[in-house]
Amino acid sequence: METQTEVAVPTSPEARAYAIATIDNVIGLCGHLGTVIRQEIDILAKRRPRDLKPLLETKNKLTEQYQSEMAAMRENPEQIKAAPEADIERLKDATFLLHGILDEYRTSLTAAKTVTERLVKTIGDEVVKRRQPVKAYGANAQYAPAVTPATQGTASISLNQVI
Repeated sequence: METQTEVAVPTSPEARAYAIATIDNVIGLCGHLGTVIRQEIDILAKRRPRDLKPLLETKNKLTEQYQSEMAAMRENPEQIKAAPEADIERLKDATFLLHGILDEYRTSLTAAKTVTERLVKTIGDEVVKRRQPVKAYGANAQYAPAVTPATQGTASISLNQVI
């Protein structure tokens, strides 16, 4: 059984410089994107989701650039192979770190979503409970008059849908 070995193909200085520049660019994008996502994690931890809005445009722009660069590297992996092994390892470390931050972000978003869904469900259940008449037996073994919001007085419940 034959084994394949990688043969080092000499690369031009231009290809090497391009590969290093591309790697440095992606590492920079990982750093900036990681910083923005960390800020969002902190905002979610403080339970101030409105403060996420100013970061949205920046995060979307950085995410788009990161995805574009990663897609280009997947399409032409030989271009990146021209870089020194140390630079390729730096790229792997940066993307690994970014994926760790993204996992933490996913956990924060899931927690916020769960809390929000439970809160909305609780409010909805309370609204339904207050709108349905209470059926109870009176002293003469017949249903007592229905208690509705109209007969018990109204209670205001408002739902702020901004999350």
